[in-house]
Amino acid sequence: MSDANPIVEFMKLFRLWNGLIAVLGLLLGAAVSTGLTKFGSQPEELILGAMVVLLFVGAGNSLNDYFDLETDRIAHPNRPLPKGTIQRRSALISSAAMFVGCVLLSLFINWLSFMIVILAILIMVVYELKMKSRGLMGNVLIALLVSALFEFSGSVVGFPENTLVLATLSGLATLGREIVKDIEDMKGDMSRMTLPKMIGARKAGYVALVPTFMAVGLSPIPYLMEQLTHYYLLTVMIADALFVYGALIQFQNPTRGQKIFKGAMIVALIAFALGVRP
Repeated sequence: MSDANPIVEFMKLFRLWNGLIAVLGLLLGAAVSTGLTKFGSQPEELILGAMVVLLFVGAGNSLNDYFDLETDRIAHPNRPLPKGTIQRRSALISSAAMFVGCVLLSLFINWLSFMIVILAILIMVVYELKMKSRGLMGNVLIALLVSALFEFSGSVVGFPENTLVLATLSGLATLGREIVKDIEDMKGDMSRMTLPKMIGARKAGYVALVPTFMAVGLSPIPYLMEQLTHYYLLTVMIADALFVYGALIQFQNPTRGQKIFKGAMIVALIAFALGVRP
């Protein structure tokens, strides 16, 4: 390792900021699941859940960088492994240690949380080992990981049934965005056989429409089921409009479409936050 601060370099490897964003997702899912009145009534479980999420994100990013070292020498030369500030073997060991930590901590929450963590780890490992370069299946696994985060949030507070819709909507929206991202990266992505490379950008764009429009069509369900208030419905309509626009504009400009998708997902999360019942 070089003279760089090892703590700073490992934080870069773990993508700490991404982990903190995921923790916010956990808290949002928990609030949706319990309502504001009961939110925070299980502080130990929420703290354990937040620790699991932070460890999982760090482990996943370390594993990703372990496998993507050669690609990152060109695409992300300032990451710790390409720079040589962290050894490749250290990244793998830290990933394994954090995955073990996730499993052990989840045992202190409940059995469903434990099973979700085990499933998420299996998905992550299969994705990195086999499916990252396998087109649509790789996109589906990433979407499942996003869904797992929100279902985990419900399980942590004991109401997993209340986050099923949130998990489904987030997974569908993520799947659409992942396909559009692959269309955007089509020319520069030399190491992966993505869906756009297999069937062409335009056909892949039509595939992206399916999960996106499904998410838009299903988005009123939390309001209709009285899980969320009318503030959710009013705000999610803005997100839906952005999703539709992004899904259509990506045929002409994938980069713009992908950015609009990202904005739509942020608005959708705000909608869920605003719609939490008392």
